[in-house]
Amino acid sequence: MRRVIISRKGFDSGYGKKPSPIFNDNRIFSLPIPWPEKTPTKYEDLYFNGISGAEALAEANVTSVKAEDYCHYDPYLNGKIGIFGQHKQAQGYLRNKEVGIGDLFLFFGLFKKYSSKERMLHHLFGWLQISQIIETDDINKFLSSQKIKHPHGYGDLIGSKQNTIYVSDQPLNIHNKRTNLRGHGIFKYSNNDLILTSPSHNTSTWQLPETYFQDFKSPEGSDGFFMRKFRTDKEKYLVDTSGQWQEAVLDVESNPKVIDWAIELISQYS
Repeated sequence: MRRVIISRKGFDSGYGKKPSPIFNDNRIFSLPIPWPEKTPTKYEDLYFNGISGAEALAEANVTSVKAEDYCHYDPYLNGKIGIFGQHKQAQGYLRNKEVGIGDLFLFFGLFKKYSSKERMLHHLFGWLQISQIIETDDINKFLSSQKIKHPHGYGDLIGSKQNTIYVSDQPLNIHNKRTNLRGHGIFKYSNNDLILTSPSHNTSTWQLPETYFQDFKSPEGSDGFFMRKFRTDKEKYLVDTSGQWQEAVLDVESNPKVIDWAIELISQYS
């Protein structure tokens, strides 16, 4: 593993108009973004963590989409095989950063606990370690062989520029050793360790654990938000994540403790 990729997905103020819900019992449900065209999945088809897509929409009091509307269900983390798709400029960014086999995605989104009217925050909801990278025409062949329907093998995305899926079909592999942890999955319950937003700052200001980030180093010339904004504030390790972005690629060869952070989260909260 050479990289950990922090990836933003799901409902926000632009797509869906509301944060995804944290239920009263602290279960979390990441609502995928709505899609204007037909996809393999409607919100009413979603079901994981004991919650249906319709229930999640109702919990968040979403009015911009309905249960019978189509959604872009990606990343796909709830099956035996995990899949995350990317295309166009976003895929170009990952390719330029040389994201490859063994690298680990950590997915986060905007969440809110509606039952107690808590504020919205950035919260991790899942992970995927790459065991295969499949591109363009080979995507449908792979999906058909696995009997999986995925939006990046459907409709206009089939011919989209740089269309790519990242597949997880093995246990988590750390330092070339297989673990007993799954290579992909969802975090089922909210926990302070999975919350990125600082408790005393705005949503886009993250507080990262000192144990893993106190010695964080940035490659010279990095364009990652972690490097431009990283600072300390009374022993709290803060980063400003404001702005429009989808992925931030962290170099774990220079920062091996980031792997420890990710593995701790997966082992404790999966």
